[in-house]
Amino acid sequence: MNKHPIALQLYSLRELAGQDFVAALELAAGLGYEGVEFAGYGSLPSEEMKDHLARLNLQAVSSHVSFERLQEHLEEEITYNRVLGNRTLVCPVPPQGFDQSSAENWRRFAKDLSEIGKRVADQGFRLGYHNHSFEFVLLDGSYALDHFFAAVDPQSVFAQLDLGWILHGGENPVGYLRKYAGRTPLVHIKDFDDENRQTDVGYGRLDLPTVLKTTLDTGVEWLILETEVYKISPPESIRAGLASLRRAQNDQ
Repeated sequence: MNKHPIALQLYSLRELAGQDFVAALELAAGLGYEGVEFAGYGSLPSEEMKDHLARLNLQAVSSHVSFERLQEHLEEEITYNRVLGNRTLVCPVPPQGFDQSSAENWRRFAKDLSEIGKRVADQGFRLGYHNHSFEFVLLDGSYALDHFFAAVDPQSVFAQLDLGWILHGGENPVGYLRKYAGRTPLVHIKDFDDENRQTDVGYGRLDLPTVLKTTLDTGVEWLILETEVYKISPPESIRAGLASLRRAQNDQ
């Protein structure tokens, strides 16, 4: 059975990366991750980052970039990531001060991000939006997330579904994978326990076997593990999570 490559969102190692970014890359590679998703670059020049990735046999899968930076410093981001061989940018949250309480605001945000996505596409890149659980509030009979993706230009902005946050928001991750089939090339894997607290991947309620089976026929290209709250140390958490994912893949 086909298996997706697995990347690490480096925010999972934010404390280590803040002290020694290269050490975070080396840890990810040493554990067996095949790629990384950035959330900042540790002040490393792009050519130096490229050399480290090549040395460690890590692929630059994507980069989380704030809405404000996409608006104001898009060319810098594109120039930096082009050197790395990465052509995927992801907006991780709405803009600062965004009023989440109306469907119209979400539709307006979708149109604003679509405009940026068109500029990104003109440069040979693609742009995504990453959800949390706060989008799972009902506004005019639909979730905020669905208002957003109904209004967004699907040719300009893809869905980076965070399956853990979907679970945390009270919805079915597999159902959302199917709902946005063909629109979600990258997914985030995180996990939550019976009390809806974040836990290590494979130790909570996320149905990994069904999730992984569904990713194979919905257009997913990469699985990206992200853990933000730890029951154990961050290095142990990303090691345990990767082992859980590999085990579930091998059991398919």
